[in-house]
Amino acid sequence: MNLCRCENGHFYDKEKYASCPHCAGGSAADSGLTEAFTNDVTQPLGFGEMPGFIQGENNTEQYDPANLPLSDKSADEKTEAVYQSFEDTPTVPLTIPSTVPAGMEDDDYTVGIYDDFFQPSPAKETRQNPIPPRMPAAAKASAPCVGWLIAMGGEHIGTDFRLKAGKNFIGRSSKMDVALTEDKSVSRDRHAIVVYEPKAHLYLVQPGESSSLVYKNDEVVLTPVQLEAYDVITVGDVNLLFMPLCGTRFNWGDLFKKIKSEE
Repeated sequence: MNLCRCENGHFYDKEKYASCPHCAGGSAADSGLTEAFTNDVTQPLGFGEMPGFIQGENNTEQYDPANLPLSDKSADEKTEAVYQSFEDTPTVPLTIPSTVPAGMEDDDYTVGIYDDFFQPSPAKETRQNPIPPRMPAAAKASAPCVGWLIAMGGEHIGTDFRLKAGKNFIGRSSKMDVALTEDKSVSRDRHAIVVYEPKAHLYLVQPGESSSLVYKNDEVVLTPVQLEAYDVITVGDVNLLFMPLCGTRFNWGDLFKKIKSEE
């Protein structure tokens, strides 16, 4: 290609056209080809050669609408920026709430001795839960009561605390099984532990994990000590009267065996 410019400022291929096809009114143009108008960027444009402008009076550049590139909009029409608003875009949650109860994400969790009756696993939800006759389903407890501790003094005087099978932690924290939340003399976490062992129907009291001491009938407890009905456990300034429920005359294991045999 031999690109040249005519006297009127038009660019054309000299190897293809003998003279400027634009000045000739298009007679020399090849109608079978698409015309391309390309400025020679290697040479700076002279005065009055900017697209859309012509040389006017007193050597000034004047706006020439006829020479501007064609468009479907008027030259005086304002161009408005188009943008996308994300204000109405819905927020997608990062996590999807699980339908499985907390702590039971799979089948590998600890099952308590009476959970088969009182807290069945999610995999057994379709099974009909055996409950004692004439016992309303709404009144069903989360775990069977095996005894009580009754506050004989302090801020909780007269209050009874249910005991469950296994370990029952005594402390000031609301997370404790026996929560003495209003007595500052009691350690926050695990001041003492009361244990019910369901196979031998044995009740024990033992020190907790805090540095505070626990007493049974005014005697310090340094190792697990067996409990009997009406024993008094002292933690801080609080006396707790112990009352058992299970024994040879009644226990939950025998009751559940009877219920299963009647099914």
